[in-house]
Amino acid sequence: MEAGQSPLLLEIRDVAQDYPLPRESLLRPPGVVQALRGVSLDVVAGRSMGIVGESGSGKSTLGRLVMALERPTRGSIRFEGRDLAALSPAGLRAARRDFQMVFQDPYGSLDPRQPVWRTVAEPLAALENAGRAQQRARAAETLASVGMDADVLDKYPH
Repeated sequence: MEAGQSPLLLEIRDVAQDYPLPRESLLRPPGVVQALRGVSLDVVAGRSMGIVGESGSGKSTLGRLVMALERPTRGSIRFEGRDLAALSPAGLRAARRDFQMVFQDPYGSLDPRQPVWRTVAEPLAALENAGRAQQRARAAETLASVGMDADVLDKYPH
């Protein structure tokens, strides 16, 4: 690394993801859908990156691979120098505290039956052993960090 250059946070190398199709015949092998083919990119610490593309272009598939919700058919994904495929379940849970996936359809991903604070606090409940009051307080901090008032905590997203 050169002087003044930020460290590499995420490194994706030649990632491919195939999904098998249902077998149409016992005489033929099943087909595959090539969801991703040869994706490589780097994200440097302190920078943001958006993945943009048409519907069906593989954005969500790439997100699931980076979150290690699925393993790539080929290629490697490293976060802070660690190969995500090589992490133990406990190591993966710890790593997931440092990154998240942002859903592409905010209206479809927000539960209209839950107040905003519950939706914002949902990752905290999954990653931390926090009680209800602590989750609500962290949700308020999160909203404040993006310039939103705490008065929206008890509102519903409809």
